[in-house]
Amino acid sequence: MIPGARGARVTRLDGAMGTALLDRGLPPGSPPEAWVIERPWEVEAVHAAHAAAGAEVLLTCTFNLARLDLAGQALDGARVATRAAALARKARPLAVAGCAGPTGLVRPGRSGPSPAELRERYDAAFRALSDAGVDLLWIETQLDPGEARAALGAARRTGLAVVVTAFLVPGPGGMTALDGSPGVQFLEMLWRDGAAAVGVNCVAPDAHLVRVVAEAASRLPIPLVVKPNAGLPGQPVGPAAFAGAVAAAARAGATLVGGCCGAGASHLRAVAAALVAPGSQARG
Repeated sequence: MIPGARGARVTRLDGAMGTALLDRGLPPGSPPEAWVIERPWEVEAVHAAHAAAGAEVLLTCTFNLARLDLAGQALDGARVATRAAALARKARPLAVAGCAGPTGLVRPGRSGPSPAELRERYDAAFRALSDAGVDLLWIETQLDPGEARAALGAARRTGLAVVVTAFLVPGPGGMTALDGSPGVQFLEMLWRDGAAAVGVNCVAPDAHLVRVVAEAASRLPIPLVVKPNAGLPGQPVGPAAFAGAVAAAARAGATLVGGCCGAGASHLRAVAAALVAPGSQARG
């Protein structure tokens, strides 16, 4: 079962793992998954900080699981998935979500991998996470509708519930995928393909986010996710402003809320406070 069902209270998600590990000394360009094996206490500390700040669902440190062979590291995906799930579980969240992001092989205007290669990569990643005992699967930062569908199909073959979040960009007519397709149409496609919840991540915490959530809430019957970033490098969004945007998205219909790049424990604490402030209840 996916927390954050429509009409229920808002479920709080975690913040960023990759940028938190960079702050702890992860060398730039190194995949965070390397520290799942080499410095697991650092990953565990980030999970613990997010849980202490109110996160009820923690995503495993496996964003690159479908592309570890491309990251210049000889990491075994099954071992990484098993260790990552155990590290998240130590923080005792309501649920551990097995996370995987895009392969990085699909880019607008360029020839990409075959459907068979995408299927093989995602099948291996989600099979490893399922075997590791996660409660649900979480597909993040999807840039391309075709790749998102391939990832979702592979995740659903495990039998676990699946959440998918897309990276969208502002356009004249609202937020869109990188190929120009309407953002809400992208999310609707994922719902019709069997996603248990859909939403956006790594987008700016601004009015564009609130508008796309409101439009999606009017068309989709499933839980909606928002995990915005906390600003570009050198231009951070402070916890108060971040929490204000997330609370506005919750009022617009999001019921699973957290943070992406740059969003740490202070941002999550501010979100928790904003969600209990008068007038901040999510729309049912």
